Amino acid sequence: MATTLGKQPNEAARVSVARKDGKGKRRTQVLDDSIMGTNSSSIVSKRSVERLYFPDEPHFFRGFVKKPLRRSPLINRGYWLRMKAIDQTVHRFLKSASEKQKAVINLGCG
Repeated sequence: MATTLGKQPNEAARVSVARKDGKGKRRTQVLDDSIMGTNSSSIVSKRSVERLYFPDEPHFFRGFVKKPLRRSPLINRGYWLRMKAIDQTVHRFLKSASEKQKAVINLGCG
C-alpha cells in the first residue's frame, strides 16, 4: 500500500491511499462518501425540525431535501435545542454593548 501527500497547499494534510476496496473505489473516496453521507443525514434532520417547529417561517432547507422525512422526537428535540442555543447566543452577543463593530462568522462546524 503506497501513500502520498497532496502536492497542492490545501491538500498538504490529506493522504491518498492507493489501496482500493472491493468495488474499485479508492479508500479516500469511500471516506469522503461516508462524510458526505453524514452531512446529508444532518440536513434531512434540520429540515424535519424546520417543518415541525417553524411552520410559519421561511423554509431554508426545502431546496436541499427532495423528500422530507420526520425524524424521531429525540433527534428533533436535539436539533431544535442546538438551534435555539446558537440563536440566543448570537443575539445576546449582538445586543451586548460595544463600541466596536461586530461580526458573526459561521464556520459550518455541524
